[in-house]
Amino acid sequence: MPNGGIRLSIDLTSAVIAATADLHGTRIPVMLNGRIVMPHGLTVDPSGQLHVGVTAPSTPSPDHQFIDDPLELLGAARTEPPLDAVQLLAGQLWHIADQAVRQTGAPVDALTITIPSGWGPRRRGHLTDAATRASLPAPAMVTAPAALAAYVTAGTVPDASCLLICQADRHRITLTILQANPDGYRELATRPISLTHDLDHALAQHITGTSPTHDDPPPAKTAQSDGAVALLESIRQARQLLTTQDRAPVLLPAPRQPAVITRDDVTAAAQPLLDGVDGAVQDILDAADVDRHHLTGVIHREAEAIPGLHERLTAATGHTPTSLIGHSHALADGALTLTTAHHHATPTAAATQLPRVRLRIRDLTSAIVIGGCSLALLLQAVLTADVVTVDYHVIGVRTSLPQLGVAGALAMITAFAVAHLAPITWLAGTTTPSTPEPATGTLIRRGYLAAAAGGTIAAALYGLATGTAVEYDYQPYLKWTLGSALPLAACAAVIAATAPRIPAPQLPDWLTRTRPAVLHTATAGIGIYLMRAALTITAPVDLTGMPGLVGSVGAALLGVATALTASRSRTIRTVTAPGLAIGYAVVFTSNTSSALTVGYLVALTWWATRLTAHTLRLAYPNARQTLSRLTGGPAT
Repeated sequence: MPNGGIRLSIDLTSAVIAATADLHGTRIPVMLNGRIVMPHGLTVDPSGQLHVGVTAPSTPSPDHQFIDDPLELLGAARTEPPLDAVQLLAGQLWHIADQAVRQTGAPVDALTITIPSGWGPRRRGHLTDAATRASLPAPAMVTAPAALAAYVTAGTVPDASCLLICQADRHRITLTILQANPDGYRELATRPISLTHDLDHALAQHITGTSPTHDDPPPAKTAQSDGAVALLESIRQARQLLTTQDRAPVLLPAPRQPAVITRDDVTAAAQPLLDGVDGAVQDILDAADVDRHHLTGVIHREAEAIPGLHERLTAATGHTPTSLIGHSHALADGALTLTTAHHHATPTAAATQLPRVRLRIRDLTSAIVIGGCSLALLLQAVLTADVVTVDYHVIGVRTSLPQLGVAGALAMITAFAVAHLAPITWLAGTTTPSTPEPATGTLIRRGYLAAAAGGTIAAALYGLATGTAVEYDYQPYLKWTLGSALPLAACAAVIAATAPRIPAPQLPDWLTRTRPAVLHTATAGIGIYLMRAALTITAPVDLTGMPGLVGSVGAALLGVATALTASRSRTIRTVTAPGLAIGYAVVFTSNTSSALTVGYLVALTWWATRLTAHTLRLAYPNARQTLSRLTGGPAT
């Protein structure tokens, strides 16, 4: 399992939300708000904070907005008042995942969500966006009938065989024909059994003496103030009691006295449903283009038992249905089984061998140009140093220490350019059966470790060489050359340690991003060289004159290079590059040249830091999620 985390499966299609976590093959029912299941409802308080897993209030609050099920809002074109359904669903998913992480102590590495049949790209895309906003992996989506079939059959259904799934756990009751295939199940047809009201609403109308007409909305939608929600909950509890006893009480809204219902009352209320079963079964068989003898089995699930439904399905299909009453985690477990069975871990760089080419001169262009800029800046700083001597003893030296720092940093960037070649070119010879080609991850690790060590050594030699050349204490020079290179060396070491974990499909883009930009570096090197030449009246200024103009041109080039190095955004580059070029050219003096050079050093360090952060995000995609949970991230 990648990164040692959990696979989280969330059932959003049943009457209540259920979630199951798979931790190293162990299935763990996730406790949601301290319960095994959680209501779909949520409320939004005046401050905009979400409260997830709440039931409909008996008395609506004027300052708290209640949403019965945010999943249903994804299909709504417009709501009053306007609601961001994706954001609401993201808050719900974040809350569920947070409960799972707290219970298991492991991050979510893979996410599976059960969705209704018939969802197309639009609502699937909204669900993916919600998971992204909740800092969760992109979800694998399994339709509810397929999840139920996987839970009951556990993959034992032969390929090409058909199953009829009856979902009677929510209104509306739905029939679905599935065909098994090696990748899971293919949905051939789905049909609802058209009823005005579900069984609980029919019983409520029967008990309260109302006549159910086709156009009447359910009482729960029209009489919230009369306690219709409490009445429906009382009826649901009474139906559960009738599974073990003959009579059960139902609490009616005040001032009415409690009523008593029997199994006969439930049977009478279920009769319209039972009358529609035969026609619905025949319709869906025709729609799926199958006959009864093509069915391998029938599965039906009920939240509470519906009298006579099992027998009607048997008569209509010729198969004795497998009945599930309750089984709160059936769909979450089934979806997890289905996705786990067909899940293949994405290979990483540590187990991948990318195609490579033989090393050519043009492959070394980056390293040669950047290395040349580094040496040129070093030599200029040494040769233009103002050495003060007394009695043939050097008592002081004035040179551009920031320029030496840039030379040391560019020595490290040269090592980056060489390390970039390791996984994409043949550095020597061919492999043999006894010495097989190492994986790309191994080559990256070796290359960047060598870059960290080699670049550090080169920067240290720069400082020592400068002290030796001017015959003065080498410590200040070593501090600048080595101090500028060490942050980059640390970044190279982190990349070497983590890059082998990068998923193989993302390696080409990562390798493209790790190649140092030659144009940016050369522009900065030329700019710094011209600035120093203008201040010391050395080549090419001593030949052409106009030190002020040359220095301003060099400062402008350095400003452009700083802007290009500090950001990858085209918009930011377009805005900042001209601004920095003009600003650097205007403020350039002998007093500001060091500050401008240090600014480029900061940009260069920022480039390496961003590259390292990008590598960490690819290698550990759940790090952001884990940190947000440790710091109590937002619930919306």
